[in-house]
Amino acid sequence: MSTSIMAEDTPATFAYKQLGDLTLYIDVYPPTTTTDPPRPVPAVIFFHGGGMTVGDRKSWLPEWLCRRTTSAGLAFISADYRLLPPSTGHDVLKDVVDLFAFLARTPSLGTVLLDGTRLAVAGSSAGGMCAFLAAIHASPRPRAVLSLYGLGGDLFTPHLLVPKTAPFFLGYEILDPAQFAAFLYPDSAAQAPAAQSTPTYHARDSATPGLPSNPRMPLARLWMQLGTYLDYWTGLHTPSLSDTLRTLLPAGEEHAEIDARLAAALPPADRAIFPQLLVTPDWPPVLHIHGSEDSAVPADSSRAIHARLLAAKVETVLRIVDGSEHAFDHKEDNAEATFGELFDEAVGFLRAALVDA
Repeated sequence: MSTSIMAEDTPATFAYKQLGDLTLYIDVYPPTTTTDPPRPVPAVIFFHGGGMTVGDRKSWLPEWLCRRTTSAGLAFISADYRLLPPSTGHDVLKDVVDLFAFLARTPSLGTVLLDGTRLAVAGSSAGGMCAFLAAIHASPRPRAVLSLYGLGGDLFTPHLLVPKTAPFFLGYEILDPAQFAAFLYPDSAAQAPAAQSTPTYHARDSATPGLPSNPRMPLARLWMQLGTYLDYWTGLHTPSLSDTLRTLLPAGEEHAEIDARLAAALPPADRAIFPQLLVTPDWPPVLHIHGSEDSAVPADSSRAIHARLLAAKVETVLRIVDGSEHAFDHKEDNAEATFGELFDEAVGFLRAALVDA
């Protein structure tokens, strides 16, 4: 058997799901070290951020995670999933489950021979929700979860349910809903299904240089501003689920009491897309990494699900990065120099679950 080091880091792309005219893809980055003949390799499956409303498998890709993963002898797979609207969390869940089914029956992915019994998941921001859903519903179940400032740890919060009248999200301005009427219910139901929506920005010489030009980019912020994010996540608009839950938001109670009260207002089928309601002792190990000053997905989201996992006797580690905002791992200057040890810990955690276990 011979071993070689690969210099090519361009991924191979495969369709994993077809829905009419809509195709969902994965990008597969092979390990930098290959063997001849090929041996089955473990993989880390990554889900992108974007508030569930924008992006694709190439968006906001954490280069540090991809590079360290492939250098550790693992494949790195980045996946599309359907975007809100018109899709809902139920569609996203179906995509996550179908992706794992595809990988189970398709071990040969270009130069990569996949070991389908050794998979881990990672997700940043909204992609953390996908990673949590995989931990609950995917088969085979992933061996580890890496949540990078992930959404989904606590969905019963004022951040998602209470309307805002002052800037709250990364310092951005309050939005005018009239400018996004096509993406607000009921007009949002007429949107064409999408799984790829590239983030784009206004040119430097425009009236709004550097601000998002893709109207999907501010949607999650708009829905949080209106306190209706969970309506779009569940598809429950009439009556508004958010209106119902908002009236039940208590003050000063423990998470378990809040969950029980608000979960009782959920239709049973919708519990499947609320990870905090489905924490059980058979969850895989989880590493949460979150900036203490995150204003897009507050760090309390990771603190909350970390506490729930601890209560269920699940192996869970929480790393709060003091002073850091949302997406600090690729937005902050000199992120590699500042957070390199944390990045090493994250990939070491994944490798331990996939190779050393």
